[in-house]
Amino acid sequence: MNQDEKYLFDLTGYIVIKNALTKEEVKACNRSIDHHIQFLHEREDSLAGGAKPLAGTSYRKEMGGMLAWDRPWCEPFRRLLVHPEVSSYLNVILGESYRLDNGPSLIVMDEGTEGGTLHGGGVERPDFSEAYFFKNGRIYCGLTVVEFMLTDEGPGDGGLALIQGSHKANLSCPRAMTLYQEYQQHVTEVHVKAGDVVVFTETLTHGTLPWKARHQRRALLYKFSPGFQAYSQGAHQVTYPDYIEDMTAEERAVMEAPYVR
Repeated sequence: MNQDEKYLFDLTGYIVIKNALTKEEVKACNRSIDHHIQFLHEREDSLAGGAKPLAGTSYRKEMGGMLAWDRPWCEPFRRLLVHPEVSSYLNVILGESYRLDNGPSLIVMDEGTEGGTLHGGGVERPDFSEAYFFKNGRIYCGLTVVEFMLTDEGPGDGGLALIQGSHKANLSCPRAMTLYQEYQQHVTEVHVKAGDVVVFTETLTHGTLPWKARHQRRALLYKFSPGFQAYSQGAHQVTYPDYIEDMTAEERAVMEAPYVR
């Protein structure tokens, strides 16, 4: 992560890493998802908040549990824990020895799927686990989202949307803006290609716009925290899941519980 990228991340709250995944890596993820498609389920509740601009004809579909799948199906997702094109950014944003806080989870949207209200924002953070600030020449960031794009998201398609710079907001986002009813010119629809990766602080105000493209949207989310910090209990509800013992040493390190390292 170079100085320009650090400036832009600090300024806007997100960054797009172009072509982070190869075409074969994207295909491997999609093949594994297709092999487990029976686990994909549609939400039972709406995320659109009753807003007409976010309404659709169906709810989004979700899937999780990829790290625990049998080999070889789990392998593409385990490699993303320590992917070199992404870890170099997380080492700057979160510090070395960052950890998986929760995920991965897959969001699937077919044509007509509703959007989700914009949420988050600098003033709305309830505790330090989602904080963002800059001090003594470095970024300090809590929960951070890494969104691996497995399909294209072009202009007018919908999908990921955010308010640039809102991670530093001092006032709450107007409700009409969170519902995409007003001030739409200030909401950025993120345009990416399959294989691109979007990294953003959870503190950034973000959501999804209704999916209008004919092809299916697939976005794979991993959420990471600094090695000493946690937002959720993640994999550590009681003990380590058995599948962690089957990981490489580098992958296992990312799965460790929080502590001062």
